[in-house]
Amino acid sequence: MRMEGAVSSGKGSERPLSGRSFPLFRRALLLAVSSLSAGVTLVAMNAYSPSDPGFLAIQLLFVVFILSSATAAVVGVATLWRGRADLRDPILFLFVVSLSIFLLHVYTINLPPTTDCYDTTKQAFGCIMDEVYYVPAAQSLLAGKQCQPYADACNLEHPYLAKALIAVGIELFGLTDFGWRIFPTILGTLSIPLLFAITYLLSRKMRLAYFASLLLAFDTLFFVHSGAALIDVPTTFFAMAGFLVYLYGRGFWKFDNLILSGLILGLAGLSKETAVFLFAALLTYHTAFFRGGVKAWAYSLAKIAIPAGIVFIIGLQVYDSLYTQPSLPTFFQHLQFMLKYGGSLTGPGWTDDLLKSPITPLNWLTYYTPIAYLVTHVTVSSAQANIVYVGVGYFGVTNMMMVWMVFFWVPLVVYRWARGGEKARSPSAEREGDLKGGVFALVWFLWGYLPYVGLWLYGRVTYPFYILPAVPALALGTAYFTTREWFSSRLATVYLVANFAWFFWYFPDKAFLPDWVRAL
Repeated sequence: MRMEGAVSSGKGSERPLSGRSFPLFRRALLLAVSSLSAGVTLVAMNAYSPSDPGFLAIQLLFVVFILSSATAAVVGVATLWRGRADLRDPILFLFVVSLSIFLLHVYTINLPPTTDCYDTTKQAFGCIMDEVYYVPAAQSLLAGKQCQPYADACNLEHPYLAKALIAVGIELFGLTDFGWRIFPTILGTLSIPLLFAITYLLSRKMRLAYFASLLLAFDTLFFVHSGAALIDVPTTFFAMAGFLVYLYGRGFWKFDNLILSGLILGLAGLSKETAVFLFAALLTYHTAFFRGGVKAWAYSLAKIAIPAGIVFIIGLQVYDSLYTQPSLPTFFQHLQFMLKYGGSLTGPGWTDDLLKSPITPLNWLTYYTPIAYLVTHVTVSSAQANIVYVGVGYFGVTNMMMVWMVFFWVPLVVYRWARGGEKARSPSAEREGDLKGGVFALVWFLWGYLPYVGLWLYGRVTYPFYILPAVPALALGTAYFTTREWFSSRLATVYLVANFAWFFWYFPDKAFLPDWVRAL
């Protein structure tokens, strides 16, 4: 099937977000990327051979990164503000939403206090879910510790990049909640404008982009994982950045959008190996709407796949050369270990306390009792009665108000896609230009969900948070459904309020409410 306006050839999108290219923005962005890359590399090198000059250089590089990235952001936004009056409202919207979510993260980032975030059993820092694995792994990176398979302090079952970002936060801000959570928090917050831009480039509909970004902002699972030292959000962020570059259709220097998207997707793979499913989603979408012969199609796929493979292989090999000698001397052996370790995780996984049955991928789309990552209770005694409420509550659960919509938008997208493919030049098909957003959401969701159904049937452990990389796809697909012309605007508003209510109910800390309200 073919669709008008599909971006796949690397020749540029029909209507770029900015009309001109400004040297200051490009140079600041290049400096930010270069300083971040050099800083992460120097963290590893300094850990292998610590020195005071090395530590000072790391601090300097990250100061440069912060200043240059801030400059690029300000210049880029100012450029859009001056040159595209139609984007001023979206800029204000994204600023308000992203800043609000970031401040909510800052509000909870030190909960519980660092002194209470030490697991005496594992003798490791970390509170929320798998922080007790990833914080020690980040400390091992900073200490230059030589690693071997099955050593918890190294966490070799996953690639290292997301843990390296956690390590950078610890290096800059200390071994505190704030230090190990700040970089995942930043990347999670930035995922909101990323999804907005992806949605707009696909559909050219602002309303659809507004809805998608709000739904992602209101998702409990994405918010909780963004506010913790966990690795799924950085993986999703890099994949979304790769999607954005692909859809934008413009290159940089001598690299077109296909090569650049592959390079960035390689970073997603270095964060967590399950990024391969997101990589497959992009290749599937590219294939579905590619215009050209078989040779041109194969060449375009290679332009995405080869750079991604090079980044992943070189990045993993650098880590192995520094940290896993002689246990895993090559990236290939490390990859074998990751696959072997993953294959060994068999069994029912987590059990639903209410349903008294294992939580399976089928429950991810229907219902499961929210997983208590970290929950503390407070008892307030008085002469009349005792009040018990949740003090701090980090729950692992998606916003089911959004998830349940999958049973509506998936059939609609499939039907519309088939109908639009057969009558691509009909007036109704032209009015459905934002169908591209629905199709992209469909492909993204299916690759983020169906592989785990297969793994579950095979007997592999499947945890509910595995769906996190598909959460932006759920937001995009739901936004597609709720912004149809026949869907009432009032009903759409009520639906957004319901999503916010779910988000508020499972917000980690509601100390701003009276005790009697928190006890309800």
